[in-house]
Amino acid sequence: MSVSEDVLRLVRTVERLPSEDQDKILRMVDLLTLVPLTVQDRTQRMLRELLERHPDTKSECVAGVDDVLAYLERNAASARTARNVVAPATSR
Repeated sequence: MSVSEDVLRLVRTVERLPSEDQDKILRMVDLLTLVPLTVQDRTQRMLRELLERHPDTKSECVAGVDDVLAYLERNAASARTARNVVAPATSR
């Protein structure tokens, strides 16, 4: 399956979710654009691990997603702070 087909399948799936779940997914995507590649990779592992655990209830799944979002939010804040640090001026 090509990437574009995967994206379309994902979009169709997300559009059928409740608004709250859609918001969480959009927040996750937004945060992923703000963090370094190492954090993106760890996030993927966290999500795979969540799926492999086969949560029995929606609340277990939501808790796992909330953990991922918290991880991303912490790292996005750190990345913003690091970008805002001004490098000392060099003397000429």
